[in-house]
Amino acid sequence: MLVEEPLWTSSELSAISDAICNRPWFADAVQVDSREVLPGDLFIALRGTNLDGHDYVTEALSRGAAAVIVSERPNGISQDDPRLIKVDDTLVVLAEMARYARTRAPMKTIAVTGSAGKTSVVQALRKALSKVGPTHSSIKSFNNHVGVPLSLSRIPRSTRYGIFELGMNRPGEIANRSALVQPDVAIITNVSSAHRGNFDVLEDIAREKASILEGVKEGGTAVINIDHPHVKILKAAAFDLGVELVTVSLNPEAGADIYPIQMTERYDCTCMTAQVGDATITYKISQPGPEWAMNSLLVLAGARAVGADLGEAVLALASLEAELGRGQMHLIDMGDGNYSLIDDSYNANVASMEAAFKRTSMVPLAPQSRRFAILGDMRELGQESEIIHLSLAKQLRKAGIHKVFAVGPMMEKLARHADIACEAFDNTDGLADRVMTNLQGGDVLLVKGANSVGLGETVSQLIRMGAESYAFQSFGRPYGSLFGEKMVAE
Repeated sequence: MLVEEPLWTSSELSAISDAICNRPWFADAVQVDSREVLPGDLFIALRGTNLDGHDYVTEALSRGAAAVIVSERPNGISQDDPRLIKVDDTLVVLAEMARYARTRAPMKTIAVTGSAGKTSVVQALRKALSKVGPTHSSIKSFNNHVGVPLSLSRIPRSTRYGIFELGMNRPGEIANRSALVQPDVAIITNVSSAHRGNFDVLEDIAREKASILEGVKEGGTAVINIDHPHVKILKAAAFDLGVELVTVSLNPEAGADIYPIQMTERYDCTCMTAQVGDATITYKISQPGPEWAMNSLLVLAGARAVGADLGEAVLALASLEAELGRGQMHLIDMGDGNYSLIDDSYNANVASMEAAFKRTSMVPLAPQSRRFAILGDMRELGQESEIIHLSLAKQLRKAGIHKVFAVGPMMEKLARHADIACEAFDNTDGLADRVMTNLQGGDVLLVKGANSVGLGETVSQLIRMGAESYAFQSFGRPYGSLFGEKMVAE
């Protein structure tokens, strides 16, 4: 790989950590997955719950790693191999690299959290700010205790804007990750019941999301969506911490700083005129639904907060492409006609389920055509899981779904409660084959569920069974894999 200047050098690593390098080297990239290593990369062997990166050092070196950071000598590698860099704790060194890389780039930093929409906002901001200057962001949904420092460690030296996604599974995680990022701007997309099982009440989730503001630099800005019942908690946190507050709402009467004046929704796009501070801006979003209308306002608010050109930002919104498993629409040729497949299989919570149902209802149907849904259980909702699932019955009925293919007991209960025809599955085995026996040309199929349900592979199977007319993107290794470890939180 050819780069203008190395991402990391042996002298830098030795200066900021307990790493002792046995020979000079420079690296063009940082990897924690041996399968991603290219010649000239730095590989860090991390220990996960299921697998240990030290077991993949040989593979990383065979792929051309310039150096490997380890906390023990890997099997099959000489202790005197000069490419090995021995440290006490590889995860600690990754965090030290993250802190250093954050300070050496002359950049404005944005951190994004929320119960839904984080990755979409990060990627839209990346595209918008890339039109203004060199921009770096989290990839996929790298937002946990590994993903955040890894994303920071990869910051190129010339970066002008950095955008990072912060997720959480348990209390205290957002504040720790925000302290690592030290954002100039913190965006909270929304608050809903994701990971409810690890929190006593929804207010605790709101407080955890609000803790992102603890890491904001002095003089920084908080951008918050106020269209939820827990906005007082977020506003109070901003006031207590002395952070400038910018509010965003889809309701023009809510008194927000940024809001739509006019909005026209289609199943494949949204057109808006919005008030963004002192500016009135008309633009098109290439993605449909109210969630993307809100995302666009958050993007404009974030761009405005770091002083970027809003004209360039709205141009980016007009050409956005959905991320893998996050609302991509595929037109699949069945031989005797096409059906539309909405792939929203990456993740699921109440807010994103409601948005997916609404979008599905907006897709126009040909005569005699129907709407179907493959729905996987939402996860980590604790004792209130059944109540939360059943709360979606009204929205599911309004979507005009003809039949549900339910993967998991909660979605089966939801479909029955909504009085919609349902076939129940314990897992995804044989699911794609069964769904195909029900479809005909002109139908619409929504696929939505928690990532752990595995519906992404079902989407891949459905695409392979037909001939896609457009919008196909290849389905490769599992999302966010790190030797079998999840790289994402919520």
